[in-house]
Amino acid sequence: MTTMENIACLSKSRLFQGIERKELEDVCRFVVPSEGKFLKNQIIVNQGEVLSRVGILKKGTAFNTKYHFNGNEQILRIYRQGEVLSLDAVSTTLSTSPVTIVSQSDSSVLFLTYKRIFETPEIDCSLKERILFNSSEILGNELIRLMYKIDVLSKRTLQERILTYLSLIREKNNSDTFEIDMNQEQLAQYLCVNRSALSKELNLMRRKGMIHYRGKRYTLIQAIR
Repeated sequence: MTTMENIACLSKSRLFQGIERKELEDVCRFVVPSEGKFLKNQIIVNQGEVLSRVGILKKGTAFNTKYHFNGNEQILRIYRQGEVLSLDAVSTTLSTSPVTIVSQSDSSVLFLTYKRIFETPEIDCSLKERILFNSSEILGNELIRLMYKIDVLSKRTLQERILTYLSLIREKNNSDTFEIDMNQEQLAQYLCVNRSALSKELNLMRRKGMIHYRGKRYTLIQAIR
């Protein structure tokens, strides 16, 4: 990837929001980003891996998943183009990834060593402050996202979990009809249930006239308001 392509990728990321092109050129000159390409279902980051780099998803989608000692896995969130990977891990004392990040489609990621930005004297202090501000905003949004998931999983029944999740997506899209980022297998992992139980409950809710769905496209008829 050329320097111009790196700058274009960085400029679309929330981590570098509000930063001028000249300053992005400084980041590329002193931090030297590198690109990684991944096939569908290929691991980008391993759970437990010690990290020094954040990644910016240049192309494709990815999801992070938590593997448990009993062999179960749980999808926590989906990443889209321009979003930042592993910022939470590199911002901690141990810099260890709590999740595995997997490419959901053929994708490319621009990696850069996060702490090098702040350890390089040639990079202006105002630029470092802006990146820190953007980082705190990203981590704050991740905390809100986690609170939404806790709200979903705190529901006692599977039907309540489904309605809560779909209501959150409906609110985000401001429409009763919308598409979600996950297939049924991935949605079952997100809701911490097996796929057959989810499929059975979705079909029951459709027969009751609560929802309509086809593939990843849902219409929420009975929402939690």
